[in-house]
Amino acid sequence: MTALLAKATALALVKHPVINSSCRDGNSFTYNSSINIAVAVAIDGGLITPVLQDADKVLVILLWAVP
Repeated sequence: MTALLAKATALALVKHPVINSSCRDGNSFTYNSSINIAVAVAIDGGLITPVLQDADKVLVILLWAVP
């Protein structure tokens, strides 16, 4: 389920690139060239956040296999 949600989010960011941008100087936006999705995972003693790099370009079946 998490892989499907990450893929859907990545595809939404492709269609709406302003959401995947940042404003560093207060006046203009910098658009990110890649879409990386971080997913917080609870473990004993804290959280880890594996990053799914280029989630918009990776097949959803491969997102399940990311270590």
